[in-house]
Amino acid sequence: KQWYQRRVAITAGTDADSNPSPDDEDEEPPSESEVTEPEPYPESELEAIRSAVLELKNEGNTHFRTCEYYKAMEVYSEALMKCRRQLDEERGVLYANRAACHLAKEEYAEAEEDCTSALEINSKYVKALLRRAQAREKLDKLSPALEDYEKVLELDPGNRTATPAALRLPDQVKQQQEKLKEECIGKLKDLGNLVLRPFGLSTDNFKMVQDPNTGGYNIQFSQEK
Repeated sequence: KQWYQRRVAITAGTDADSNPSPDDEDEEPPSESEVTEPEPYPESELEAIRSAVLELKNEGNTHFRTCEYYKAMEVYSEALMKCRRQLDEERGVLYANRAACHLAKEEYAEAEEDCTSALEINSKYVKALLRRAQAREKLDKLSPALEDYEKVLELDPGNRTATPAALRLPDQVKQQQEKLKEECIGKLKDLGNLVLRPFGLSTDNFKMVQDPNTGGYNIQFSQEK
């Protein structure tokens, strides 16, 4: 994906605001801790840089509207490369816009990452919250997705995307948690059986019985198993 060729330099600056590009695939991107913050732009240059960033953002939006998602990512990334901390609002918008491109290409992990970058700049950015919720739902991260949808509704009550999702997901979250609990218990039983087998026992020899008076549980042993 060619747009990743520009992603390294982007971490130094970031922001974006509409619905919806990176660098060389052969190079390993540095971690955020390895990216140093460049010096702020002089005030005399700042407005010219802001205008250039806005022009690139509009160009990216044009590509997005014509479904040229990778080209849009590339342009958004180029704009991010020009941004510094003085342009936080623009950075947030650009990250959110690029996330929309990732969603359109079903690149949900990348979409989640870009939305998180936008939200680190502005935690109340509704579009970024909504897109991250959608990405997380696709990644089967149902509980975090629900949290994001609920935050969207706190900021934008009646949001037409978040409202049905916030009604739909609680049952799915509960089912997912129950499934994970059963899988965990199954793994613990397998481990217990491995330990008990040399003694001619298994976890079936032990039963948890609830005390009706205290509500606590006692473990009872039976040799009949």
